Amino acid sequence: MDKKIDGTVEKLMLEAIRLAGTVKRRVSPNPRTGALVLRNGEIIGCGYHEKFGGPHAEVNAIRDAGANLEGCEMFVTLEPCCHTGKTPPCTDLIIASGIKKIYVGMEDPNPLVAGRGIIKLRQAGIEVVTNVLSEQCAELNQAFIKMMTQNFPYIIVKSAITLDGYIADEKGQSKWISSPESRKVVHEMRAQADAVLVGVGTALTDDPQLTVRDAEGEHPLRVIYDPEGVLPDRLRMINGANKVPTMIISGPHSTPVWKYNMEQQCVKLIQTEKFGNAGLKDGLKQLGQLGYQTILVEGGGRLQSMLAELSCIDRLEIFSAAKLIGKGIRMMEIPARAMEHSLSFIKSTWKQSGPDMHFTGIINKYNVGNGLNHPVG
Repeated sequence: MDKKIDGTVEKLMLEAIRLAGTVKRRVSPNPRTGALVLRNGEIIGCGYHEKFGGPHAEVNAIRDAGANLEGCEMFVTLEPCCHTGKTPPCTDLIIASGIKKIYVGMEDPNPLVAGRGIIKLRQAGIEVVTNVLSEQCAELNQAFIKMMTQNFPYIIVKSAITLDGYIADEKGQSKWISSPESRKVVHEMRAQADAVLVGVGTALTDDPQLTVRDAEGEHPLRVIYDPEGVLPDRLRMINGANKVPTMIISGPHSTPVWKYNMEQQCVKLIQTEKFGNAGLKDGLKQLGQLGYQTILVEGGGRLQSMLAELSCIDRLEIFSAAKLIGKGIRMMEIPARAMEHSLSFIKSTWKQSGPDMHFTGIINKYNVGNGLNHPVG
């Protein structure tokens, strides 16, 4: 990397943001962060948070810069932590390093920090400039911010559809609507997600693996929404739960015998005592509280429709294939709206994905202190 960057504050923070985004593995439940150390306007140290439990971006940047940082400046995308978790407080190392000025992208929404890191640095005589490209910094950690401010995971709905809006044919078969190129992108999404969720119908019909095979990265937690407790142990996800973590969100009707059988297969259970949409929402909340912040929902249409009814969807990832089948299973439904009140997206893009078109639509955007913008529903 060329360490001679135009010395504007914005460009330097953009470089820290770029560094934070280079990590391909999941770091949750921690946020993704990037940091720079400068001496006389020149970058002498770079760092980003590489893995959960490992050093934070500030620590890696200071280590990269070396000794004798008296009078240097730092850029960091997120307020430095001031508490002891898996690692010591970053504020202590910054103070001890001799850094005189720090530019902070955004305040940490974690209640354990929430401005206290900035106060501690200022009390130590360090000049702190805050809210430098705060919205761009927030885009790095939408799931983290939502979990800290809403106590609920970030929900991404993914669907592959035909041009006439079907996700499967009349027999329920969906292999394959999308192209190999699109399926590779989905595997990359799985590698970035904490958990992948499907409904019981998809699990029974497709018997999917929901693993990362066509991309680099670790397998996410596999989750099945099975409120009635009917899944058989012959499914690949159930049989392979001793190798790839698998969980079921189950409702009040699931029997003790069925639960015992699942646990014998190394399947973990989330039990909700609520029914219908309320049960699904409660199960997702429990999933978030276990540290799974980003949930990729791959199917089916009914489960995704329930999420739309609950106004829980934050982002849509739709792969539209140049195919027509006339009849079949429709993609998810959203609550009806008049045309003048049709659902709009905060941001949307279309990209070519092999022969398919890949649509990304941002429905909710989270910033520290302002919650969400507008939900589906």
